[in-house]
Amino acid sequence: MNMSKVLLSYTWNRETFLEASQIAYNYEMKHSPKRFLGWVFIAMTQFGVVAAMKKGAVGLLVISTFLVIYWYAFRWKVRQLLLLRQFEKSPMKDQPFHIAADESGLHLEAMTISWDQVKHIVSVEKGFLIYADETFLFFPTHAFANEDDKNSFAVMAKKQVASYTKA
Repeated sequence: MNMSKVLLSYTWNRETFLEASQIAYNYEMKHSPKRFLGWVFIAMTQFGVVAAMKKGAVGLLVISTFLVIYWYAFRWKVRQLLLLRQFEKSPMKDQPFHIAADESGLHLEAMTISWDQVKHIVSVEKGFLIYADETFLFFPTHAFANEDDKNSFAVMAKKQVASYTKA
């Protein structure tokens, strides 16, 4: 286990992009007051179904039913399509990333992000979400050569960044 430097290597492909997007969305919504808007939407839609059935309002029943089906079955699929459209236009599409993390920061090929610039790190089962000043990074678990390197990175990140969360 090398505490002084951890090397990561992965390709920013569509699977990694979608995985990062879903993890970030789930984490951010779990810790955001915006999630209550979703609950209000669901409640209003389901009350609309009940009210439509009681009053025999077929139009309201159809609309409410479609909204409930969208919310539970198609919301992520629609979001995925929009995200993939964005990914296809991205200059980062299918780019390999080689990152060295050490006591001074995260060293990418094009730039260095010092630990002072990292505002928050979230450790999840599938990797790490890195929130820096104006950058968002995702380090998937498969980017690390082995479990020891992943653990070394976690120890280093906890030591260097005040806001470290294990989700």
